[in-house]
Amino acid sequence: MTAQKLKLSHGRWYYFLYRTIQLTLRGIFKSLYRTEVIGLEKVPRSGRVLLCCNHISYVDPVVIGAYIPRYTYFMAKKELFKVSFLSNLVTFLNAFPVRRDTTDRYAFDTSIKILKDDNLLGLFPEGTRSTDGIIREGKKGIGLIALLSRSDILPVAISGSNEIIQKPHKRVFFPRIRLIVGDVIKTGRIIDENQRKVAIAIIVSETMDSIRKLYREIS
Repeated sequence: MTAQKLKLSHGRWYYFLYRTIQLTLRGIFKSLYRTEVIGLEKVPRSGRVLLCCNHISYVDPVVIGAYIPRYTYFMAKKELFKVSFLSNLVTFLNAFPVRRDTTDRYAFDTSIKILKDDNLLGLFPEGTRSTDGIIREGKKGIGLIALLSRSDILPVAISGSNEIIQKPHKRVFFPRIRLIVGDVIKTGRIIDENQRKVAIAIIVSETMDSIRKLYREIS
């Protein structure tokens, strides 16, 4: 099977299929996890947007993709792309590979390209899952991506998803999942009024502060 290529625009048939998948997932999350979503009206309906969320579970990208009312592009660990069927599936759902053990130029360039094509890119600024739920410092990479693409930041927080599978228990739990969307952080002013390194630091700081505040609201 030929590997699919990531598409930056989609036709009408894809829209209907994508929406069907979204609605199906929403039904599952609502019935099993009593999912509550707050602030969806704050999601910009067009333009380049960098969605930044805390990361506490492998299911986080699925929850975000199910509820955000736009196609959401995500980085996914490169191991998922080693199996042809799985690779085509996650690519179809707008994911692209990233190497987590090193600086991945391909993933970085792809991120910039996605945003400059006026899409919405989802990133987890901490760089990895938080196994204890504590939100740690954000990586400067999100600030650099925002700066080079001149994209605004959409802060998002999720809670409850880390309780679906709890060690050392060998069974699945059904906690309530909450997702909250914050106010857009306009990066243009920050970029224009500060030197590059300072602007990146401010973007990262404001993003993480917003995510922490949102997380406190739903925890």
